[in-house]
Amino acid sequence: MLGTRLPGPGAIYISQTLNFRAPVRIGDTVRVEVTVAELIPEKHRARLRCICSVDGETVLEGEAWVKVPSRAG
Repeated sequence: MLGTRLPGPGAIYISQTLNFRAPVRIGDTVRVEVTVAELIPEKHRARLRCICSVDGETVLEGEAWVKVPSRAG
């Protein structure tokens, strides 16, 4: 998902950190929330905050770095 759909076409997935907080079981519905935490325009980079939850409980959190294409490119 990251790098292909978020933040959009042409993005390159650089890295991601993950912290697992609770188990996810078969049949659970996982809610995924990704927000832009920081933009570094001069380096064409974005830091994305990622949170996954089940029934309101955070089961995973972390952040990802992506390189985003310039608008001119």
